Amino acid sequence: MKKAIKVVLNITTVVFFLSSILLLVMGTMAVQQNRYLKIFGHSYSVVGSGSMEPTIKTGEFIVIKYVDYDTVYELVEEGKQPIIAFKTDKNIVHRAIRTENGKIVTKGDNNNSEDSIRVDSTNYVGLITTHFMLLDLGNISLNYKNVVFLIITLLLIGILIHEFISIVKILKLKAETKELQAFEQNKEKWIAEEKERIKKELEEEIKSKYNSNKKL
Repeated sequence: MKKAIKVVLNITTVVFFLSSILLLVMGTMAVQQNRYLKIFGHSYSVVGSGSMEPTIKTGEFIVIKYVDYDTVYELVEEGKQPIIAFKTDKNIVHRAIRTENGKIVTKGDNNNSEDSIRVDSTNYVGLITTHFMLLDLGNISLNYKNVVFLIITLLLIGILIHEFISIVKILKLKAETKELQAFEQNKEKWIAEEKERIKKELEEEIKSKYNSNKKL
């Protein structure tokens, strides 16, 4: 039972670690390709400029939830100013400040002027629900995209190779264990057969001596 629990914990740890590495790889690729990483109905990215400072700093991670455009539009008309994500030739995270002709007007908190491009249902991405700084990983991923991607890729390859070798060793050990078990079973069978053979020989010998003595 303890051995099974240990195996399950080891597998869970490996899966979690590999998943984390995979997310980092996917996230770095998303940043390189100027797109949002989408998982489980939410998108994730790293803020690459200071246009929203001091609210959101460069290098902060953001979580984007898809809330339909009409809902966000109504919020803005009610006087609320949510932070939204939208796309132009790049990913933009700015505050929605007002509506105009069925579209949303946006502006960075650190910018002096409104954005020239208006947001509608065609370029709208979602609502920013969370933003946070995780050590300095965001800035590292922005400033050293290729290096980070290379390191993570090499690390992932190394882990996969290590896990492959471990699996091969486990399979080999299982095969050796089966062979040993088969040998032990055959040995016990051979010992039992030898005991039976010796027993019969002794019985035959005793019987033969008894018959000889009887004749005398």
